[in-house]
Amino acid sequence: MNACSPCQLAPSTIGTYLYKRGFHKKYGKIFKERLGPVTNLSISDPALVEEILRTEGKYPFRPPYQSWVLYNELYNRKGGTMTADGEHWKKCRSVMNPKFLRPKAVGEFVEGINGVVASFVDRLRLLKDATGDGEPIPHLPNELSKFTMEALGWVLLDKRLGCLEEHVEEKVQNFISSIATMFLTGHQLMIFANVHQKLNTKPWRNHVRSWNTIYEIAQDYIDERMKDVAERLSGDIKEGERVDFLTYLVGSGKLSREEIYVNITEVLLGGVDTAANSFSFLLYSLAKHTESQDILLEEVDRVLGGKVCSYEDLQRMPYLKAVVKETLRLYPPIPINARVMQEDTVIDNTLIPKGTIVLLNKYTMARDEKIFTNPDKFIPERWLRAEAKDWHPFSSIPFGYGARSCVGRRIAETEIYLATVGICQKFRMSVSDKFDIKPSVRTQLTPGPELPILFTER
Repeated sequence: MNACSPCQLAPSTIGTYLYKRGFHKKYGKIFKERLGPVTNLSISDPALVEEILRTEGKYPFRPPYQSWVLYNELYNRKGGTMTADGEHWKKCRSVMNPKFLRPKAVGEFVEGINGVVASFVDRLRLLKDATGDGEPIPHLPNELSKFTMEALGWVLLDKRLGCLEEHVEEKVQNFISSIATMFLTGHQLMIFANVHQKLNTKPWRNHVRSWNTIYEIAQDYIDERMKDVAERLSGDIKEGERVDFLTYLVGSGKLSREEIYVNITEVLLGGVDTAANSFSFLLYSLAKHTESQDILLEEVDRVLGGKVCSYEDLQRMPYLKAVVKETLRLYPPIPINARVMQEDTVIDNTLIPKGTIVLLNKYTMARDEKIFTNPDKFIPERWLRAEAKDWHPFSSIPFGYGARSCVGRRIAETEIYLATVGICQKFRMSVSDKFDIKPSVRTQLTPGPELPILFTER
């Protein structure tokens, strides 16, 4: 293996990931990289990534930010599906999987999500009219976060949170802003978080404050529903009747009250930011590539004929799914995933010692000209043509793979599918020439605070 760059401080711009692309071109598909006191192994070859992920043990270890671990220790929390590991992580994950990852279970949420989509389209129209023709809606990524929070709140709690009302409660914006701050400061504290904690630096204080706000608001929402959940569980739930996620968790009896609070909070905060960022990049891509937008509009009109989209309708929209796949290839929510090797492992004739942190560079793989034709171009058709079979299945894994993949993947995809359809039924989109997106990384890949998108009524 080759030695590589000097120590890199926590990155904040997409330029760092372009920089890593350059490293892989210079040093190859696998190289060592020193980050503060830790030496990592960076990999950008789909076959090697597959080998690592397919040979994971019973408890795949995805290293969380040290700041997350320190925060949980501060409040004596074990963490949930996002921040825990080992047997406790496995326990939490096994309880959540049936409700989140089975297609039939996800289909039960479509009607409710469609109601959220209708409210969001109304809010877009209100904001568009208030802004005026020819002007992008201000802070559109934040509005998309309100949509994903409302949709996920309904999925998790069977409750509309009021995120899309004309006048939104202050705690809604506090929750969204705290998520952004938590991820940003977590990124900043990636190195020497324990030192920041000891010195009580501003990034550490902001990190703790944002986590506290997230937990306080999430617990308020959960507590508001607990009485209704208890009443429902005390009665008879008919076979085949839809059961919301919170009722399912409480009724299973597999998690304590504290574990329910932690896991719903982590799913809510992770799902709001991930889905909103991906949705932002998708709308931007469609607005910028009107030829792809026209094809999608034709598919939506042909399949739906103006009616509300059902779960079955989604199965007849291959171009919609190709648009989402292509967006996630170009803009993976987490540009680099990571694992800690649980055993000494030989990959590509290289011994990777137990305990080594392996960085799986999804951003580099997805934009590698040796893997994808015209890798930096938005071409949804690549997922429809026969050539799609040529792409290595691990060359684009935006939600990860295996037991440690994103637990909310199907919910996030369904939200994005239905919201994209709802917007396409009502609007055409184009790009303003007044500014462009400014992608940055705060743990997750974000488009920046503004989107240069213009909406025109169809």
